[in-house]
Amino acid sequence: MSVVNASYAIPGVYRRPQARAEGFPRVRTDIAGFVGVAGPQHVGQALAVDDWKSYVALFHRGDEAPPPGAMLYDALRSFFANGGRRAWVVNVAPAIDAECAPSLLNTLLGLADDPSPHGLELLLRQDEVSIVVLPELDALQTVLTPRSADDDAPGDPCFSSCLLRGAAGVPAHQRPAPAQQLLRLFSDDDLLWAQRYLIGRLQLARWRWFALLAPPPGLSADAAVRWRRRLTQGSEGADVAALYWPWLLQQSRIGEPLALRSPVGAVAGIFAAVDVAQGPHAAPANRRVDDAVAVQPPDVDDEANRSAYDAGVNVLRALPGLGVALWGARTLLWQDGGAADVLAFVNARRCLSAIARSAEVVGRPLVFEPNTALLRIRLHQMMTDYLLRVFATGALMGELAEEAFFVAVDTVEDSAEGQLVCRIGVALATPAEFIVFRLGREGGVIERGERQ
Repeated sequence: MSVVNASYAIPGVYRRPQARAEGFPRVRTDIAGFVGVAGPQHVGQALAVDDWKSYVALFHRGDEAPPPGAMLYDALRSFFANGGRRAWVVNVAPAIDAECAPSLLNTLLGLADDPSPHGLELLLRQDEVSIVVLPELDALQTVLTPRSADDDAPGDPCFSSCLLRGAAGVPAHQRPAPAQQLLRLFSDDDLLWAQRYLIGRLQLARWRWFALLAPPPGLSADAAVRWRRRLTQGSEGADVAALYWPWLLQQSRIGEPLALRSPVGAVAGIFAAVDVAQGPHAAPANRRVDDAVAVQPPDVDDEANRSAYDAGVNVLRALPGLGVALWGARTLLWQDGGAADVLAFVNARRCLSAIARSAEVVGRPLVFEPNTALLRIRLHQMMTDYLLRVFATGALMGELAEEAFFVAVDTVEDSAEGQLVCRIGVALATPAEFIVFRLGREGGVIERGERQ
């Protein structure tokens, strides 16, 4: 096949791709942003990585192990394992320091006493980011527990200084090492406050970002529902975030012990994979979590699923023949007993966000153009062309495009000086969460056929 500029003097097959429609944006909604502790490399910087190897090469040179207790490493690995294509990483500290937990929390949220953008605020300055994950809210700390004196062996016959002996007479150098125990770095109250702050911060520019949250590990369905209600207590809910429960048991390699991990990294990867394959209008649900072995607690049955999902908690379940699957797509705007708004569904909310961001990209080249009727016709055509493409994907309701959306551009006379106002309305499609079959048979019917 010949190239595009080849002459047509020689018979053959020539490739000439169709020119892209003017102003049609290519806005990606699958790019996630992670804020956490990645080690001593690139502290205080925001860097983009396109795969797992790129992340390891940037932040863990020479097979450097991730900081003990940090969750960023595992969350990013789960993101790429479940279909993630690109992520921004903000490294806020070289290691987890339990004595500086309040300072680390402030740094994660961008609230530290630092005039330069850091943590969450640095991440939100990256225009590509549309999915926000803070895995270090679930960071761990290592606590050394001294061995009990009762565990010491009986006294030995060797003579030595009494100051070096324990209660059972065992010298200090012969006593068992203290036991190591991993505990959560932040308390439940600190986690709840941080998640509430994140929701409030994203609502300041609600169409740009969507956050993925998880309750503390080990909660029952009733406890997860209580956490969900505390999260939005005193408000009507929020469409900028979704809550996922329960936690996952993951295994990095066959034969290694299972590790308990928050589901937010895997869910972010599923979001990205669905966006790339279908678009943000498709619900990121009914998808298998590829790097999960089981869920914890393991007894997530139909009753637990029902009570949690009725409260707007998106459930991960171990389903026969499918494995661990993401089985929910509701935002924190969902109200008990039903959806108060179409934005209570994740795909509708993110589809509207993609339309808003795309409209910004469409309109940006027109800034400072002469404010004439010709400019308004041009903008109307560009937005209509874009929304027709959205309608063709099935993201909007209605059998005809006229029923699915409208674009109205005010005239020059009806607009303030120097302004061009374009009003867009869309009818968002909601997911079919419940598919009901009604089967029956019609009795007493005799069909008669005649041959001619």
